[in-house]
This record gives sequence, structure tokens and C-alpha cells, in this order.
Amino acid sequence: MTDIDRTVEHLRSTLEQLASGQTTPDVVCARFRLAALQWPGLPARYDQVLERLLQPLDTAVMLGEESCSFSRADLTQALGQWLDHAAQLPR
Repeated sequence: MTDIDRTVEHLRSTLEQLASGQTTPDVVCARFRLAALQWPGLPARYDQVLERLLQPLDTAVMLGEESCSFSRADLTQALGQWLDHAAQLPR
């Protein structure tokens, strides 16, 4: 198993934890951002898309999740799709 495979596995686990309420939005943001920084060869456009996906979570952290109108399930799915695409990049 490569470092990228471990990273992907860790991020998938993070998404499962978010979906089940076992982790908080700030943890998800931190883990995804750290992974993106350490991901060799990740194109800049992936960083840009990731930041757009994480914005609702950042807002939830600042304002309180109850006051934000985003679907946790939709956001989890979108981050999962981002992760699927990133995992398929040439290594």
C-alpha cells in the first residue's frame, strides 16, 4: 500500500465519520487540506475545487452547523467524488 492509498483510505474514513456525526466539520477540513498539501503532483485545479467544496464546512465551523443550510449527505458525496478523481491521477 502506497502513501497515497493510505491517504485515500484515511480520507474515506473521515467522510464516513462526517456522515455519521462522529467527527466535526473543522476536522474534515483540516484532514482534507493537509492531505492536499502532501499529495504529490496534485494539480492546482484540484486544490481550487477542494476549497469550494470545503467552504460550507468552514462556514459551519464559524457560524454553527445549525445555522448553515447545506446538506451533509450532498457535501460528503461531493468530497467523495473529488477523492475518487484525485485517487485516479497518475502517480
